[in-house]
Amino acid sequence: MSHPPLQAFSMTPYGLQGDSTLAELQLASSAFAVGPQLARAADPVPGAKPLSVAHLGPCLFRGGAEQQLIDLHHFFDPSQVVLTKCLVTNSNAIDPRVAADLKCPVLVATTEELARTATENDILLFWGLKLDELLPKSDAYKAKCVYLAHGDSWWTKELLDGSRGMTTHTIAVSQRVVEETCDHVPHTKIHNGVDTARLATTRSRDEMRASLGFEPEDFVVGFVGRFSPEKRPELLIESLSRLPRHYKALFVGWGTQRQELMDKANRLIPNRYAFAVADQYLGDYYQSMDAFSLLSVQEGFAMVLIEAMFSGLPIVATSVGAVPEVMVDRVNGLVVDGTSDQISRAVSLLQERREWAASLGREARRYACQFGHARRMALDYQNLLTSLCRQGA
Repeated sequence: MSHPPLQAFSMTPYGLQGDSTLAELQLASSAFAVGPQLARAADPVPGAKPLSVAHLGPCLFRGGAEQQLIDLHHFFDPSQVVLTKCLVTNSNAIDPRVAADLKCPVLVATTEELARTATENDILLFWGLKLDELLPKSDAYKAKCVYLAHGDSWWTKELLDGSRGMTTHTIAVSQRVVEETCDHVPHTKIHNGVDTARLATTRSRDEMRASLGFEPEDFVVGFVGRFSPEKRPELLIESLSRLPRHYKALFVGWGTQRQELMDKANRLIPNRYAFAVADQYLGDYYQSMDAFSLLSVQEGFAMVLIEAMFSGLPIVATSVGAVPEVMVDRVNGLVVDGTSDQISRAVSLLQERREWAASLGREARRYACQFGHARRMALDYQNLLTSLCRQGA
């Protein structure tokens, strides 16, 4: 398969030129002033109590919104912010393992419990719900309600529109989310970060790959996340079916489409795939990959994108969610249009030009190490929530 010369093409935030060589682009990328600002803790108020923060959502499964909450809880300075409880509206949508990781009370959001929470806490962080229908206005409420806009879809905007009566502020996880959902509402953009402790490994790459059924000469492209329509994991199967047999897929995740995906893989790429479920030691799986794919049609800021960057993997991604803010095509990954033809060409390019692919992975890791830590995210949240409460003092 023939490929174009190794040149990178401009993406406007970085001012890169189409005729630049890879070396010039990598040199320029070392000076990028991109990503979230490096946060500094707000000056504490002498004698002030820590902010009491509660969280409200429709479910508590092993998803990005829940992992973000766990990471915030882990990295909040307890002298400044305390997560008091997590409320869930659907009592049948609570994974006890996720609740255990959260290490704070997890309660069903009855009308009485929700009103009590809004009365007793300084901040109510919420997502995935129309709060105006759940919490009618009352002068008795103390909490400032802060909407977490995790996605860039019509659904996120519709839920925000149904929460405007109660919402003090909105936090958007990417500029795309700001543009698609946050018109005419007070908002702040805070990029997601990840706790790299989840990326620990327990065995060697060779041992892990062998346990998954991969051979040393295989080129393994990974997917990590929920098996759902907007994530489009089936595109990876369709793309690899266009390539020789040593191109293989590793799917790490869960969701309603799992069996459908396995059936499709068995039809199109038989004996060329593996499925796994994991929520800890994800580094075992990332290190088993030669490249990572993010092929969603909708995203806010996929935490797996930063995880893959921390893992030093070359990434093939659609220009969705935060991708235009954290990736530059042919500098720290490959940005594709989401067709199986272009995805397969990008994957083939990475396999055939391993040294160049490794340089993309190194640049991706450089970005993640500078901007992608959960501690930075938690400090950004902590400063914003403190500022919101001081404004109302």
